[in-house]
Amino acid sequence: MKGFASILLFAGALPLCAQTPKPAPALIQRVGPSPNGTSLGVRVGDAPLVFTAQIFSGRSDGDADQQAAGALDALSAILEKSGSDAARVVRLTAYATNEAAGGAAFRAMAARFGATPVAFTLVRTRLPRTGAQVAFEAVSVATASAEKVAKTGLGAAVLPAGAKLFVSGQAEKGPDLGAAVRLTMAGLQRTLAHLRLTGDDVVQVKAFVRPMSDSAVAEREISASFGGAAPPIVLVEWQSDLFAEIELVVSAHGRPPIAGDTLAFSALPWLNKSPRYSHVVEVAAGTPLIFVGELGGDENGDARAQLKTAFERVGSALFESGGSYRTLVKATYYLGDAKARALLGDIRGVYFDPMRAPAASAIGVEAFGRTGRVFSLDVIAVPATK
Repeated sequence: MKGFASILLFAGALPLCAQTPKPAPALIQRVGPSPNGTSLGVRVGDAPLVFTAQIFSGRSDGDADQQAAGALDALSAILEKSGSDAARVVRLTAYATNEAAGGAAFRAMAARFGATPVAFTLVRTRLPRTGAQVAFEAVSVATASAEKVAKTGLGAAVLPAGAKLFVSGQAEKGPDLGAAVRLTMAGLQRTLAHLRLTGDDVVQVKAFVRPMSDSAVAEREISASFGGAAPPIVLVEWQSDLFAEIELVVSAHGRPPIAGDTLAFSALPWLNKSPRYSHVVEVAAGTPLIFVGELGGDENGDARAQLKTAFERVGSALFESGGSYRTLVKATYYLGDAKARALLGDIRGVYFDPMRAPAASAIGVEAFGRTGRVFSLDVIAVPATK
């Protein structure tokens, strides 16, 4: 990992030879890369990052393979117009409506990213566009610096280098989806005000909603909360008694720097505090991020075995990438049944320091990309300090 040997040479009265400087780490480090386009983890230095919305093919009348290829073409074009490109993608999330579409999304990803493997997650969900079977969302390194969040108007926004915040999913009850999203966004705007930030600092909104048939209502309410100039929006259909839960990625530019640590874990005073997750996690300026794509257990195991294996695999990925469970920033849990949800709280109590729990969202899903799976997760972390 970090170790190196230095050879000191002496020759009579010659002075001690200077130690060879250690080379600077690459901006993007792909850990455990595979020819299928996936990496065990991707570590990226503190750089401007492009966050996208869900990107679709320009046509929705083709088969799933055509749509997946077209969506990646559209994604590449958006990244290039936003100051990045496909070779700089560090995290890729595919959204597919069924098992066949999930296979198409994976094949398209493997074909495009075999040389630059990404942290990859596949989510099964209905999509907000009629006829669409596949969509992609990406995080990619931008080539140009920015002082504040830059919304490109192309379904992408640039998060500037420096301090950043991950806000856990919040959910407010309402009589329907529109009311629930409106109330939840009001709570998130309150969160931003509490942090002395504004909607202009938000780089991405991810909403877990039901039913997806009312997605236009959710998008309208989210956009209205930003005065009509919303950042990129990602919509995922979830299984829940609630209509919506919404999380944010936010630039912390201008906030006082974190003292003595790379992370700050916060609870919002008007929400119930939990030892299993933090309401807000802030990453200090200059700190690299580690992206770990979706990991689960063996599909033939029960919920308990799958959770245990998934958390072990995430721990291994974090270790190989230079992070740890104490340096988690954000976790997203995908839950296929009630037993997996019930066990999630227990296993987090084993792995998480209650004073350093990550921001999180726990999403009930109808199905996974692999038959028999009932649980998976993906995470964002930072390197462990020495």
